[in-house]
Amino acid sequence: MDAGSPAPTRSRRIAIVVQYEGTSFNGWQSQLGGRTVQDEIERAIRILLKEETRVVASGRTDTGVHALGQVVHFDTDSDITLQRLCIGMNGILPRDVAVINAHGVPRDFHARFGAVKREYRYLIHNHPLRSPFMMNRAMWVHETLDLDYLRAVASRCIGEMDFSSFCRKREAGKRNTVRRLTRIDIEKQGDQVRIEIEGNAFLHNMVRILVGTMVEMHRNRSDPDLIRGIIEAHDRDSSGATAPPWGLYLLEVTYDPPLSVMESAF
Repeated sequence: MDAGSPAPTRSRRIAIVVQYEGTSFNGWQSQLGGRTVQDEIERAIRILLKEETRVVASGRTDTGVHALGQVVHFDTDSDITLQRLCIGMNGILPRDVAVINAHGVPRDFHARFGAVKREYRYLIHNHPLRSPFMMNRAMWVHETLDLDYLRAVASRCIGEMDFSSFCRKREAGKRNTVRRLTRIDIEKQGDQVRIEIEGNAFLHNMVRILVGTMVEMHRNRSDPDLIRGIIEAHDRDSSGATAPPWGLYLLEVTYDPPLSVMESAF
């Protein structure tokens, strides 16, 4: 069986919505020598349903990255109710990961390839002094950020374009690097700056490099139009530092039709 696909012969496909605090995980994907969210989810299913199965997520998150709305699908022969599935899995899962809903979905539903929109949030603790409550939750930027400036930079990133300047070098040239960003909202509440980025899909580290570049441009007092040249360079060396993983949250994944119209546990 292919490691990325659930068993095709089982009678039922379920999509679960998962939250996790990523600090103690070596990312989403199962791997040798590291604790991963995928391993914990598959272990809980194995214990609860007495079945071996592989799960498929909407996307892989890196070490330290959090999720508020990761979507995962798997196939099963169990007739367990969706509500009991959520309650049972949460009784098995460790405290830093939880299932917050479950949906009965069609057999052709695919958590990754069926997604039409993804939304990420990046948090910045914007204060001259660090906060222990933001440790592993947000990037600390001690100088006051000008939100109007950041919005001006962000506005130039909206649309469909080649974002190869905002991914790892080894990824560029090996895959299609054109993505479509539909929204970037930047707001501040207290000492917390929230950057929410919505698009059809994202390259590896794309959000973190984009945020790191915006902050670096702010520090250098660069003209907001500089971001256009960075995009058009198609070169990772032209963009800024990669923002740390602990400020990044996978917020929501959208499908057509949406999960909200499908049978759900809650």
